[in-house]
Amino acid sequence: MTKNEFLDLIYTKKRFGKRVGLEVMKDYSEALGFPEHDMKIIHIAGTNGKGSTAAALSSILQSCGFNVGLFTSPHLVSFNERIKYNGDDISDTDLMTVGAAIMGVDVFKESTMFDDALAMALLYFKGKKCDYVILETGLGGRLDSTTGLDVVPLISIITKIGLDHMKILGNSIGDIAREKAGILKTGTSLILADNLPIARNEILKVADEKGVPVIFSVDYDVSEINYALRGRYQRENMENAVAAVNLLSEIDRAFWKGRGIFLKKAIENGLMNAKWPGRMQVISNSPYIVIDGAHNPQGIAALADSLSSTFKGEKFIGVTGVMADKDYTNMYKKMTNLLDFCYTVKVNSDRALDSKELASIIEDSGIRAMPCSNTKEALELAKERALVEKKRIVCFGSLYFVGEILALK
Repeated sequence: MTKNEFLDLIYTKKRFGKRVGLEVMKDYSEALGFPEHDMKIIHIAGTNGKGSTAAALSSILQSCGFNVGLFTSPHLVSFNERIKYNGDDISDTDLMTVGAAIMGVDVFKESTMFDDALAMALLYFKGKKCDYVILETGLGGRLDSTTGLDVVPLISIITKIGLDHMKILGNSIGDIAREKAGILKTGTSLILADNLPIARNEILKVADEKGVPVIFSVDYDVSEINYALRGRYQRENMENAVAAVNLLSEIDRAFWKGRGIFLKKAIENGLMNAKWPGRMQVISNSPYIVIDGAHNPQGIAALADSLSSTFKGEKFIGVTGVMADKDYTNMYKKMTNLLDFCYTVKVNSDRALDSKELASIIEDSGIRAMPCSNTKEALELAKERALVEKKRIVCFGSLYFVGEILALK
């Protein structure tokens, strides 16, 4: 079987299985011999900022001299991006090796693509004998596949909570926060990002019920540290990572002892070397094009704040595609004062909103818009307009859409 044939096989699986991910992964883990046993895991949940937090933490730990496994989703261009060792994507050879292993167990017949990716990641990280493994949840927490593993994470991190996946997670910030806090297990420690009071209170209730100590990441100021990831919203994600590595150095002190680690310097180096594509990423300077995977109202608000503070008074040309299950009406309202014109596309996904319908919604928000047949056409038209009008381009709305932009480079 080729890599493409294998990926086609797991891509065609349903997004949600007959059983929740937590139950499936319990069986998957047992069938594979509990590869997560003895792993030192950092577990990350939240609505926005999970990936950036994970990437920054991985980079800092590597600067400390540790070998780090990183599991995230979704990927932007290549499936291999989901599974990283010391910042590098899993190779095709290793992917097919662990892929063959998971196809050999009965659970593979009822798992989702996310379950499969996680199972492969665990087998790969076990083979690499990682010092630390960072696992990002999918869309949930309490019932997420990553929560079904037979291990208590050293540290759990909950990032910013917002309204997203409401049909699955709940209709309010409080409901969603409770679901995200479901990752917490007795014996872990929690790093909690700055959140609205309703979200913070719900998370603290769960932590208290399970006897989980809480550290607030806002207590770890990074204003005096330079970091590579762009966007004002990244500050709190960097704080999450810095809080986590400081806590790790304390609770895992024996493992760190004798390594000669200068933590302050490692943090500085790690934050400057952290890479997380698709978040306020500049991919061209002529014309100037920035891409961002913001895909919910909270993420769009953070993007708008970063753009308006970085480019004061400027109006942008937008290129966008969005999933039909998102709160797209409120998303685009938050960009009204920043966009002069917007080209819309239908993302290559069965969940995507039609480009004509999206253009109509955007025009209702007070922004001129034009539907396009595909991402390439939209980007070319945006470039032409940008050069004539001397404006910058911002591409946003979905991580899948940002992946399509990157694939055109």
